[in-house]
Amino acid sequence: MVLAKKTGFEFTSEESRGFVPDETWKQKTWKMPWTVGDSVNMSIGQGALLATPLQVGVMFAVPANGGYRVQPHLLEDNKQAKTWREPVNMKPSTVKVLRDGLRQVVSEGTGKALNVPTLPPVAGKTGTAEAWLRHGVKANHAWFGGYAPADKPEILVVTFAEHSGGGGGSVAGPMALQVMENYFHKKYLGKYNQSEVKKLGNN
Repeated sequence: MVLAKKTGFEFTSEESRGFVPDETWKQKTWKMPWTVGDSVNMSIGQGALLATPLQVGVMFAVPANGGYRVQPHLLEDNKQAKTWREPVNMKPSTVKVLRDGLRQVVSEGTGKALNVPTLPPVAGKTGTAEAWLRHGVKANHAWFGGYAPADKPEILVVTFAEHSGGGGGSVAGPMALQVMENYFHKKYLGKYNQSEVKKLGNN
């Protein structure tokens, strides 16, 4: 379980648990039974579901690392990486389906903003979460979570634009692009093309 619980990182007193609604909550709050539609809403991150960017990062790390839940931590120590992770008992075939799907989101779907020669192949998922501001004004949240290189991940990025009104592909995706470009261009100097934005800026 990744959502509705603290991740366990060092600043635990400042971390939110998030929230995953269920039938008991709906009956108590709305006096209505749980429906198939509610389950569908939960599966795509809509409705009353609440998650933090750190929780979403832990979730994306599962397919990225081959099926392990990683406990994020900030303090340097001498522990081996395996002490910070536990298997989620996912079949290798399931992990493969997830990884293939996340790659296709970027290569063929809503995450095309990161399918660029300035980066190695990226795998990820865009998200646009319905949200309401005060006075009935709607302004959705934009999300992107992903990792690269897709076949051998070494960096995972989650971007979140609260009440941006835009979509994950058009708002959060380009934010992740900038972070990943900065990482790969500094670590692998000259290996990847410079972005067109930077080229234009130099003219």
